[in-house]
Amino acid sequence: MKYQIVRVSFIALVALGLALPYRGQAQSKQQYSSLEDAIRSDGSLYGNQGPQSVNWTNGGNKYSFIENDEIRSMDLQTLKDELIFSNKGITFPGTTKAFNYESFQWSHDSKHLVFKTDFRPIYRRSGVADYYVYDLESKQLKQAASGARTAELSPDGSKVGIERDGNMFVYNFAAAKETQLTNDKTSENGTFNGHYDWVYEEEFGQAQAWNWSPDSRYMAFWQFNERPVPDFQMTNFEGLHPDHIHISIPQVGDPNPEVKIGVVDVASGKKVWLTPDETGDFYIPRVYWTSNPDVLALMTLNRAQNHMKLYFFNVKTGEHHVVLEEKNTTWVAIFNFYTNVNDMIYFPEKSKEFFWVSDRSGYYHIYRYGYDGKLINQVTKGNWDMIKVAGIDAAAKKIYYLSSESGGLYQ
Repeated sequence: MKYQIVRVSFIALVALGLALPYRGQAQSKQQYSSLEDAIRSDGSLYGNQGPQSVNWTNGGNKYSFIENDEIRSMDLQTLKDELIFSNKGITFPGTTKAFNYESFQWSHDSKHLVFKTDFRPIYRRSGVADYYVYDLESKQLKQAASGARTAELSPDGSKVGIERDGNMFVYNFAAAKETQLTNDKTSENGTFNGHYDWVYEEEFGQAQAWNWSPDSRYMAFWQFNERPVPDFQMTNFEGLHPDHIHISIPQVGDPNPEVKIGVVDVASGKKVWLTPDETGDFYIPRVYWTSNPDVLALMTLNRAQNHMKLYFFNVKTGEHHVVLEEKNTTWVAIFNFYTNVNDMIYFPEKSKEFFWVSDRSGYYHIYRYGYDGKLINQVTKGNWDMIKVAGIDAAAKKIYYLSSESGGLYQ
């Protein structure tokens, strides 16, 4: 059965935005004598600011948003507007300090919120922060991690995965206990786990170098060996006395870091290392959990970034095989910085198919593959670019996407 493709136009997104609740006053209409007068109206054409940080929750049956510093939820069926969290009167646990946060994420089961606080930046996207978990049912706020580079709630909501100082940890709520899962970090210029070095963060657009498995049994993580990478010294002229900063950064022709992927069973602590067949200097820019709970998809790129391989690994045994290979005379895109697209491949839940976005035809389009690596069909076609996959409903065989079908200036 073929997938039905649903184009999500800019007009449709605007319409969705107008449907979101806003309690501000309606803006009165105003006549302008000319376009020049309208342009000089000092921002009055921008209109009122709508709700912020809109996220789908509860399997797409609700969405949350921030309004007046409150996290609220809207039920699409009943149109019930519900308060989820307000930090008014809330303090950091064990203190009298008023609670505040920089960002938050929903748990997979929509029963918890994970707040990131006191963020201290390192590189473009990375930094160190403290993390707190809020239970929507008990309305309790608990600290989950302190001084962590990243922290993420497990899909079942029972644990928090943590990367701190180059090692992996897990905090179990029921046992109120933190367990260290790796202990082989040496230094930022040596071996470390769970976060990217400067090169990977810049080249591949993300900071967190580990993923929970959908069933919350495993954590897949990157391990870096920076020893082959030359040291780069910068001078910070802030303050009275200059400070010298050392970062491992390869120049043209210098070696990149050596990278491998580990999968750790969070219950037993057992680790399996996944070794692709590549040799020499290559990247591992992405890993993805498939709908098979014991199979991890691992992507490799050559240094020129124009030859991609996608492996399927059994995380219990390390057995692996290539399911997709793509070459290009220029490069193979695995994300798009300019359109805020983090992934070019998608693995829907409860499906033995995956979708790869490729420009092999001269335009970016969606290609549908089976887990055996065989191409089933090309989903989108035309002399235009598919820009972003907005969602995939595997049960209904529908894909929602943004595109430039109406022209390069439109979505």
